[in-house]
Amino acid sequence: MASMQVPLLPAEPNCERCGFSGCDIQVVGCGCCLHARCTPTCSGGSFQACPLCNQPATSLLLLPMDFREIDEARKAAVALTTAGSKRGKKRKNATMARLNPAAGLSSGGVIKAESESSESSDRRTGRWTTEEMAFCDKLIDTFQEGHLPLVEGIKLNDFLANMLKSKQSRLTKKMKNAKLSAKSFKATTGYIPSPENVREFSELENSFYHSVECHMERAEIRFHMQKEWREQFSSYCVAVGQPLDADAWLSSVEEMDRRASLAKDAARMARRKLMMGYALTQDAKNPDQGVFIDQTGVELSEGPSSSDPLVNMERDPSSYVLETEEMLSLLSDAPMFSLSTDHQNTHVGGKNGKCSSSSSPFLTRVVSYMQRHHVPFEHIDAWVPSFVPGESAESDQGGEPKCRLCYAGSVTADSHIGSDGRSSHDIPADKSFNMQAFGEYSQKFSFDVGCGLPGRVYQSGVPTWEQSVQNAPHHHFERCGGALQWGLKTVVGIPIASPNVG
Repeated sequence: MASMQVPLLPAEPNCERCGFSGCDIQVVGCGCCLHARCTPTCSGGSFQACPLCNQPATSLLLLPMDFREIDEARKAAVALTTAGSKRGKKRKNATMARLNPAAGLSSGGVIKAESESSESSDRRTGRWTTEEMAFCDKLIDTFQEGHLPLVEGIKLNDFLANMLKSKQSRLTKKMKNAKLSAKSFKATTGYIPSPENVREFSELENSFYHSVECHMERAEIRFHMQKEWREQFSSYCVAVGQPLDADAWLSSVEEMDRRASLAKDAARMARRKLMMGYALTQDAKNPDQGVFIDQTGVELSEGPSSSDPLVNMERDPSSYVLETEEMLSLLSDAPMFSLSTDHQNTHVGGKNGKCSSSSSPFLTRVVSYMQRHHVPFEHIDAWVPSFVPGESAESDQGGEPKCRLCYAGSVTADSHIGSDGRSSHDIPADKSFNMQAFGEYSQKFSFDVGCGLPGRVYQSGVPTWEQSVQNAPHHHFERCGGALQWGLKTVVGIPIASPNVG
């Protein structure tokens, strides 16, 4: 997808009132640039003249976000980490964690779970610097005076947490007796009227930026705060009836959304690769000669131990290119399949019978059957017998050509039913990801008849139910490493006779 072209000023201008950079607003007509907090508004009508230079003006323009600083900081951080420069260990590890959370993982560590529903994992924690405390105090004072472009009713604790990109717990620990949640915004002027106060405000903000040692983190905080000011100003203009040209801003918002989507996709892909490497490292130790594992394109890694499974990871999008995933051609019918579910033992369901990936008509019908009859499983792997190239000689037993159980596709349901056996609920995104990742992982395996769960079920013709497979030895469940990584606990294998395959 091509990058969105966002209009940018030739150079970052300084605010006409405080003299500091990072302006949010431009007066259309005279070209004066201002911070949101420095901009007098004209409620209920359009601008006739600039409030600063008195030149003819028509409206206010909300400037788009500028990605140059944060992109340059990211490139510089990558260059520093790859060059192996001699820097403080703590600082270097913090930067590497932002670029590549997996880089700092020890052999017994666990990568924190990514948040699908919020950005709480991105919130700042840790100690307060003197500069940050001074700026926070100024924010509180200006908030209580009503000299900020905010919509009335905003809670002080929410405003500070969003503006400083800080966790609520970090605020309450530092200001235990401030009663932040009990204070709401009441507008007076909607901007800082005093020239001395507006300059002091910007000086404290600038000092706070420079107190952040990590250049990459500093660029992220600056970018985040500029975004917050512009969002608050646009909401304030709507509330007071101030005309505002926000087209350029909305274009940059689309670019932010595009980057966020790429980041999430890249994080999922990187996480899947890393987890697959850890799983194969464990499952490759299987001594069974009848279990075959294709390790092409996968880097084995001595990752977390069996007691500390890798659950999730977040990854920066700049280091990866999204890859397309190809599944094996799925057969229209199959003689055997195995079902997998996690330890919560929730039910597959859904009125629409949806499934998360394209699959063969056979697998789609199986999912529909499970949903109609409330079968307590959410994922299916299909395995079919296939003649082994170069090994078509008759075996000693039965006189039949030797065959091997090969992966023929998988499908994960999009919904499950509740404990009442009736209500339908969507499967959480992280759970669906784990199931689909296990399906991709399974395609690297194949089994001789009588080996592995698929081979044993095919040979015996008898269904089998296995529990606690994530802790099972390899002779009990050959993909126990994958089960551990992706949270599978129970599997069942069912043989299905078919005249069309085998």
